[in-house]
Amino acid sequence: MIPVSPLARLKATLAFLRLGRKSGALLSLAVAMAIYTWFYQWEFALGVSIMVLVHELGHVAAAKRKGIPVTAPFFIPFLGALIMLKRNPRDAETEAFVAMGGPLVGTVGALLSYLLGLATGNPLFHAVAYVGFTLNLINLLPIHPLDGGRIASTVTRWLWAAGAVGGLAAAIHMRSVLFFLLWLLFVWDLFSKYVMHKGKTANYSFWGKLEVPFERIPGDDWLLKPFRENEPLQFRTYSRLDGTQWIDLEWEQAGVVRTVKMPEQGIVLAAVGLKVEYRWKQKPKRVVLRYRIDYEPHENETYYQVPRSVRWKYGIGYGALAIALLVLLDAVQAQLSYQGGFFHSLRK
Repeated sequence: MIPVSPLARLKATLAFLRLGRKSGALLSLAVAMAIYTWFYQWEFALGVSIMVLVHELGHVAAAKRKGIPVTAPFFIPFLGALIMLKRNPRDAETEAFVAMGGPLVGTVGALLSYLLGLATGNPLFHAVAYVGFTLNLINLLPIHPLDGGRIASTVTRWLWAAGAVGGLAAAIHMRSVLFFLLWLLFVWDLFSKYVMHKGKTANYSFWGKLEVPFERIPGDDWLLKPFRENEPLQFRTYSRLDGTQWIDLEWEQAGVVRTVKMPEQGIVLAAVGLKVEYRWKQKPKRVVLRYRIDYEPHENETYYQVPRSVRWKYGIGYGALAIALLVLLDAVQAQLSYQGGFFHSLRK
């Protein structure tokens, strides 16, 4: 074995980081596999990671089919992974198509692992298939932001009510605090929108800061006249062709204009400068303005207007996939019981 110098290791690390956006995905995958390996054998950790990756690649393929750019998958141990759409879908049907791609391709991947287990007699493949079937079945729960919640918006939004009940049962069964918090946020969002605001969109806010070096502030008397706080700021908002919305935020006293990205498209109601901080010890010295932007999210009135034939198509596909997963999950459980149980297959 050839020894590797610390300098060579540093160069390799820097080369890895130069992969840019993909490095985050690779790093998150490595961390997830390391955590899984801590609890189980590395073969099972690899299999679970592959199941998660196949599920996310299903979303990627579906999004690209619709011409929507996406980020690389980011892995979250014991929760799965996620991808972010770089452009919002134009309608509920497109959203459902992208959402359906994950559990559909993920189910195929888990089925292949199940068949490999039957062919080889290795219970590890069945354990991996069990995780894959379970992962995809949970994702079909009609809860936002799970895939089932996005598919339900095309079939019927009444499925969200079923998700509110089924999600709690799933959280109790899984004994997962993180999944319970996810369910709680979903229920709160439903309550806020359909009970508190009678189906109308609630107003939202986000916060940020503007930093300006001292030497870029015009005039010589700004130290004698303190910057105003809790004052409205001038702004101009616009959208780009990729669907993102931006704000040109003007801090008139400091003579600066900064471009800020909106978290989602909406009607900007107000921009307020909250607090001014003087960073004397920093180099270069600078003034910081904390601000808040209030907005009303934009809701396309035609977004959920889907033809009845499309609703039936996704409804039948959604139900058929859920039933298939239940049947396959029962089959793989029977195989694992015959082979000594799930944890018996994970013994090192």
